[in-house]
Amino acid sequence: MYSMDFSGIGSFESCLDDFPGTFVNPSSPMFHGVNWSNGFSNGNPRFDFEATSNVGNPSNIVITMAMTEHGSELLQELLSLKDSRISNRIFNMVFEFIFELMIHQFGRYFFQKLIESVDENRLQMIMEKLTVPENHIYHASLHKYGNFSVKKLITTLKRSPLITYVIKAFSNKFEKLMTDPTGRYMIMECLEVLDSRTNDLLYVRAMERCLELSRHEQGVVSMNACIARIKGPRRDQLLDWICYNVRFLAQDPTGNYVVQYVIGLNNPGINDQIFSLLDGLYVKLSMAKTGSHLVEQCLRLSGMNRVINEFLASNRLVFVAKDRYGNYVIQTALKESKKRNGRIHASLIMKLEEHLGCLRHGYGRNIRTLIQSL
Repeated sequence: MYSMDFSGIGSFESCLDDFPGTFVNPSSPMFHGVNWSNGFSNGNPRFDFEATSNVGNPSNIVITMAMTEHGSELLQELLSLKDSRISNRIFNMVFEFIFELMIHQFGRYFFQKLIESVDENRLQMIMEKLTVPENHIYHASLHKYGNFSVKKLITTLKRSPLITYVIKAFSNKFEKLMTDPTGRYMIMECLEVLDSRTNDLLYVRAMERCLELSRHEQGVVSMNACIARIKGPRRDQLLDWICYNVRFLAQDPTGNYVVQYVIGLNNPGINDQIFSLLDGLYVKLSMAKTGSHLVEQCLRLSGMNRVINEFLASNRLVFVAKDRYGNYVIQTALKESKKRNGRIHASLIMKLEEHLGCLRHGYGRNIRTLIQSL
């Protein structure tokens, strides 16, 4: 067994000087018998290995070290020495494989330590490697390990002009990231960690792709999360855009959830616009699965009078009351109006009592029972 002790920087540098920059797969036969350890000699990191005749020049295994649990820990300890000669030489050896390290189970920890240890020029080299010509940072964002590396990159660069590399890369793949259950967290990380000026390009993309995302099963979740995090004037612009398209979104089974979310923010000005723009749709929405939830939400807020007045003016009230979804809307209308507006409540009761005979069966029985108990 041989032991390599890096307590002397010179010996480690000479090892790195000989590194040819060729990646060696950890499963390669040349590493059979290798024994990694993460020990310390007088406070300095070292590693031990057996069968050096199989391994050859130990400098060739630095990339492979980064992709093993103990090897990654050892390299992190070397970076922790905060010696620029060591960190720069390690950087030069691993640079060509930076993306592979980002998405590796153990390599990602070394990557995260590396970007903390190198200077701005080398960080720029990393960002150029990850974004040009291929958008590697996008692919890493979708990866179960890579997304942790990207998150660390965002927090590391948040006060650096280099963060624009991330923003531009994300804006080019905005819709795909927002519709991916893993990728969307990278957009949210930017919106939470970075200031509104830095995020402006992402804000613009959110407005541009709002309708498409709102109609996507994953995208609608991301869109609501995005609305919650957008700051400044762009937030008002996005809400105005949603209001402008509210009739379209309200009638879409998925887009409906965006309208519900915005109403739930309880912004009086926005809600008044939405309730007004939905006039003429309340009866129709009440008999749709997601639409009925939206109408119930309107009833619980300042849209109650508008909704009930539409019910009273409609010749389809009995159909709403007998509908599998609509009956819950009418129940909510009766309960809310009783608490908040006796006059409109009495008018609704009177209108429904005209059809009690039709409410003896099916879902209508729920309305008949409730009227009798009020």
